[in-house]
Amino acid sequence: MLVFKKNIYFHPLDALPNGEVRPYGRDEEAQPIAFNLIHKALIAGREVIEELTGYEESTGFEKLRVLFPHATRFGRLPVMDPLSKTLLDGLLNTRTWFLMNCYHLCYLYDALQEIVEDYSYSDPKRRQEMIPELGGEPINFNHFLNQFFFNTAFLISAKRYNGMTPQERRQLGKLDHAYFGAVVPKDDPEQPEDPTMGMVINAQPPGPEDISLTPHPGNPYASGALSL
Repeated sequence: MLVFKKNIYFHPLDALPNGEVRPYGRDEEAQPIAFNLIHKALIAGREVIEELTGYEESTGFEKLRVLFPHATRFGRLPVMDPLSKTLLDGLLNTRTWFLMNCYHLCYLYDALQEIVEDYSYSDPKRRQEMIPELGGEPINFNHFLNQFFFNTAFLISAKRYNGMTPQERRQLGKLDHAYFGAVVPKDDPEQPEDPTMGMVINAQPPGPEDISLTPHPGNPYASGALSL
């Protein structure tokens, strides 16, 4: 199970005293639409990557770069293949919670953006087929990202990032929340910077340890377990 800012997982409930059943679980943070959108994005990404493995390398990369414009800055098919598989496996693993790094989030951002664009430009019937829970309503991608991604700071330019002070880098992403009216946490010099942030921004290929997900013990949504 992948850890987002909000819990995307849901499960059936026992019948309520009046005989009714609430289908999406006790947790008010559980988001079936978010889960299904992310699941669909990761499935579509896997299908694209598996198809492109049969292409000549340069042709396959050019097609991949159109669909994954940010993630292909740090990797070609040999990187995208295990990265996409790791994320899909992690999403569907119901035994363990996993934390994602900036390589995972950058790939997922591109995969989601492709699905959202496909949905947005489709007719009502196609929209209903893609994500029935939305009832054909439009998707506000920026709002979705603010709800579920801790930040999207991995998208900024290398020039801007490399010119920042350590304090400015620690505040990256927190400004996303400030823009939407949230309180910006105080700067904490003791809080380690995610090393994959600079690696993604500077287009450094991930190592095997960067592609792997990090297991999170216990319930990440317990009080105080997650911090912005």
